[in-house]
Amino acid sequence: MRSLAILLLMVSLCASAQEPNAPQAAIEQYFDHFNKKNKRALVEVTDSPFVFVIGGQVNTFSSYGDAVNFRGMEASGWAYSELHSNKLIYADESTAMVAVNFSRYNESNEPIATSSVVYLLVHDSGRWKLKAGFVNDNLTLGKD
Repeated sequence: MRSLAILLLMVSLCASAQEPNAPQAAIEQYFDHFNKKNKRALVEVTDSPFVFVIGGQVNTFSSYGDAVNFRGMEASGWAYSELHSNKLIYADESTAMVAVNFSRYNESNEPIATSSVVYLLVHDSGRWKLKAGFVNDNLTLGKD
């Protein structure tokens, strides 16, 4: 019985040690799904409704899947995105904010845009989900 208690304590400590990085891991997972153009997975790692504030314009979508059009993204020259930085700027037990800098690249691996975004995440059903993104630039989601 004592061994079980020690094991449970160790597992709890490991989980607590990983929690501060969880919002950043959620961002990495989001970018992975985005690069795979997997709308279903993107909807699973985001909360609904999803809000984007891009260039001062507020856009609310019933789900993240409604926010992005990958055909339009490809028409703009986009082939994939790459994270440059992923910094936790605030977290409590239910919300977090992560500052991200990334570039979009074309098929020739040339950068076509670099942007900074602050994402708001919420802790929902035991996982961190993206709830909103705040971008100063005019960043296309392929719906232009």
